[in-house]
Amino acid sequence: MNAKLQRFIPYIIVLVTIQVWAFFQFSYPYSFYYKEQNQLFLLSADYVSTYFDKPAWAACLAGDYVTQYFYYMYAGAAILAVLILLLGLTTFASLRLSRVNRWVALTISIAIMAAETSFNFNHDFRLSSMLCVQGGILVFLIHGLVLNRPLVFRIVSIALLGVTCLWMFSFGIVAFVALVTISEIMLSIRKAGNRCCSVIHALIFIVTGIVLVCLTDTYPGVGSFSRPQQDLKDYLEIENLYYFGRYDELIEKVKSMPKPTEEASFYYYLVKAKRGELAHTLRSVNPVNLGTLYQIGPKSTNIEIKMVGELYFALGDMTLAEREALLSCVFSHNNRNVRMIKRLAEANLVAGDHPAAMKYLRLLDKTIAYRKWATANRPGKLNPKLADLKRYAIKHDTIRVGTNCRDILENLLKSNPRNRMALDYLLCTDYLVGARDMFINDINKYYIPQYGQPVEPMYRELYKMKNEE
Repeated sequence: MNAKLQRFIPYIIVLVTIQVWAFFQFSYPYSFYYKEQNQLFLLSADYVSTYFDKPAWAACLAGDYVTQYFYYMYAGAAILAVLILLLGLTTFASLRLSRVNRWVALTISIAIMAAETSFNFNHDFRLSSMLCVQGGILVFLIHGLVLNRPLVFRIVSIALLGVTCLWMFSFGIVAFVALVTISEIMLSIRKAGNRCCSVIHALIFIVTGIVLVCLTDTYPGVGSFSRPQQDLKDYLEIENLYYFGRYDELIEKVKSMPKPTEEASFYYYLVKAKRGELAHTLRSVNPVNLGTLYQIGPKSTNIEIKMVGELYFALGDMTLAEREALLSCVFSHNNRNVRMIKRLAEANLVAGDHPAAMKYLRLLDKTIAYRKWATANRPGKLNPKLADLKRYAIKHDTIRVGTNCRDILENLLKSNPRNRMALDYLLCTDYLVGARDMFINDINKYYIPQYGQPVEPMYRELYKMKNEE
């Protein structure tokens, strides 16, 4: 019976992998877009050569390359599932090679798979970190070719492969040394039958392992146990629905939330403003967050910076959209963020600064996911979305002494009085902060000359009420 059960061990590992895939695919898919957008990998010899002067170059090179494919729908969960499956199977094979009991080997393998899955719940955990561990296990499998050879062969193999593992996979050496230690202990017990000798043998490898761990650089990060974060999951979903232009889904998602967050509210009202519905739907979702009261400074979070950058870009202020994109890059791994590189290209295309735009477009030309977009959006042949923004862009030089949103909105309206989105944000902000006199002044100055008497119920009632006082 036990022999029959043992045949199902690979299927148990596959079953665990399917569960991992299903959870990430259906409950946590948007974390992959964040990881893909928060790095920049270029298909050029000069860029690839920068990996060789860093620890764990092989794991980082492979991990960052594969992470690019997270851009494509359904790819993220599938890639992660395949890597988790490979990790489980190679761990099991390594332990069995060391003559560890099948069920003990299975338990350890599933525990490692569970740990790496938990690490991946952290949106800042890099795929290359998991590949460091995988690399150490694969190196041990190579060492397995000499496990039954005399001690001198094993020592030479451990020395050569250990140095190679340390060079290519950094802290993956810990997995390699741990497996070597287990294999040598099992070999001593099996051959010598001398427990004292086995203990001494084990202690030598354990001490060696501890020394290696102390000397090993943990770059690109070992990872920490995490669990799914509902608020972060909702934010990433909403942000990416906006990024990919799936506005109807975004609106339904926010409306279905019992208590929408500030970030969810921001993107909800941004979509409404782009559709010309801001004045009609204000307070339809609470809390109301238009983003116009954020003051970007040293204490601002990356989320706030990205949100304000989206607002400025949608309104037509390309100078500040470019500034926020550069600030967001500071928070990214190695200060590289492919989504922000794309935004810098967009901002300069809309602003008409073609040399600056080409600098970023040439970078995107060397990526897998964005090169088609870069080719299709050269100066002079913009897509309709970017071409439409050109009519809102500020066309005169301005000197900025701060980032007060009211000044920004007024500059936009002075440059283009028909920028209805900027006008709605200005008037709705006046309304929200209770600045009635300012609201009336803005109606008279910016609304009535372009559109006549206000027709939106909120504008009309407040304007009429103030005039009757």
